[in-house]
Amino acid sequence: MAKTPAAKEASKERRGGRLAAYVEATRSPLTAAALTLPLLCFYGLGSIFLADARNGVDIVSVGLSWLFASLNSEGWRPYALFYGVLILLNLGLIVWLKRRDRFDGRYFVPLIAECAVYAIATGTLSSYLTRNVLDAMHLTVLPLATGTGIGAVTGLFVSAGAGLHEELVFRLIGIGGVARLWLGADWRRRTGRLLVVTLISALVFSAVHHIVEPFRFSAFLFRTFAGLVFAALFLGRGFAVAAWTHALYDVWVIVVLGR
Repeated sequence: MAKTPAAKEASKERRGGRLAAYVEATRSPLTAAALTLPLLCFYGLGSIFLADARNGVDIVSVGLSWLFASLNSEGWRPYALFYGVLILLNLGLIVWLKRRDRFDGRYFVPLIAECAVYAIATGTLSSYLTRNVLDAMHLTVLPLATGTGIGAVTGLFVSAGAGLHEELVFRLIGIGGVARLWLGADWRRRTGRLLVVTLISALVFSAVHHIVEPFRFSAFLFRTFAGLVFAALFLGRGFAVAAWTHALYDVWVIVVLGR
């Protein structure tokens, strides 16, 4: 039996209500803590059992590798201790946040699907903008990378670490933390100062990659645009979406494309 116009409108309102509830819930601190816990656990296990995964492409992995080496504390034990503490802190945060919020695990699958779309869009948009800027400057467009030389399994661990660590450092702290200290509780308002914080975060995010690889302007420009996309996702959709989008993008680049 065909639906009446009133029934169709009611069905549309229910779908809109579910979508609004999903968007609101996936932006919450509780959801961010709960849905990024798998990334933390997965990379933590990789750091313990795979030596190659400890030397990831993100600043936290590089920093930890340097720190433990300087302390003559190499091997899996310091990583087990470090990530074990982080996992316990994350679990404690989830328990604390659950006192005033509710987490729905059914949001995990649609969030991953949403982030997969954003991951493809990130690479496409960043490549398009980079190519157009370089063409305008009459510069040669060089490939972003020449290959990591790591296996697929290690690539999955490295991608998880990069997605979690870099979004934590450059978006949650670099934008959220800095903007809140500078702009106060209403830091999410679209102001020129928030734009400055966001742009600086993207530039620093791009620049630190050249600590471990030679500087190339095309790669720097590409990552700056990607950093702006991740920043927009963080501001508009929250930390969990930004972290998973970044991780899935790296899976596509490192594991699927082998770059």
